[in-house]
Amino acid sequence: MQYRKLGRTGVEVSEIILGAWQFGKGAWANIEDDESYRTIQAAIDAGINLIDTAVGYGGGYSEEIVARAVREHGGGTMLASKVMGGPEAVKTGLDECLQRMQLECIDLYQLHYPAPGIPIADQVGAMAEIQQAGKIRWIGVSNFSLEQLQEALATARIETSQPPYNVFWRQYEDDVIRFCAESEIAVIPYSPLAQGLLTGRFRSKADVPEDIRSHNKLMAPGILERCLPVIDRLDEVAKAHRRTLTQAAIAWTLQAPGITAPIVGARRPSQLEENLGGVGWQLSDEEWQEISEAGKEINGLLDFSSNMWGWAPG
Repeated sequence: MQYRKLGRTGVEVSEIILGAWQFGKGAWANIEDDESYRTIQAAIDAGINLIDTAVGYGGGYSEEIVARAVREHGGGTMLASKVMGGPEAVKTGLDECLQRMQLECIDLYQLHYPAPGIPIADQVGAMAEIQQAGKIRWIGVSNFSLEQLQEALATARIETSQPPYNVFWRQYEDDVIRFCAESEIAVIPYSPLAQGLLTGRFRSKADVPEDIRSHNKLMAPGILERCLPVIDRLDEVAKAHRRTLTQAAIAWTLQAPGITAPIVGARRPSQLEENLGGVGWQLSDEEWQEISEAGKEINGLLDFSSNMWGWAPG
């Protein structure tokens, strides 16, 4: 495993972060706890040193699964979670998170989405208070626009930003990610595989499981079909490097300017093993640029008025 600087924290993070949304079960089909435990523990064995979860992942169930698996393994990884809401919700949410995860302090605590109608300074100010109380090491944000991130940084030191980012979804590429690079804020993007689209499993809407992925805007009729030629070309690039499409999609993300480490989900150890093959090699500059430009055309067709699944805080 290779590692990169995590903002100004003074620590390094593995080039792949394990995403734990699926372990919460709520939005996902066919998730088994035993498989989740084995996947988490295999990630630690592989050198992954940060696991990202949230109270919103199954109402805190993912937090419990992750913490239990890490404890049973004997530790060895940093933990991150997320919350959304005003000052009281942030403080109460953190206390409940620590109780579920049986922790006195969590490494990274993030605002999952900016809560509408509540000043960013108040939300981040609450995070700063619990940080000063010794309950969190670092503050992060997720799904924040450039303006919101700047407001957050004016209130407290922000170490990480977690935007959606992949070959096709490039909403924050030209502003947030660039600003983070200038401000030494680590960018740990989610959905680098576009929830499976960039694994090649979905060739039509009928192939998409009836879970959260069926609501993804990239899976919508008229969009998915436009993605297929780009996916096929990336697959050709992958084969030229004796890699899989999944591994090429992860490698593409790691090569993108300003990216620290993508958050990649895996429901079983075999998926994790394949994901790990996205680290330690690169596309050529010409290959990366070709895929980037083709994906950017799809990005231009997308509606960013709500998130990847058509939801917006409100």
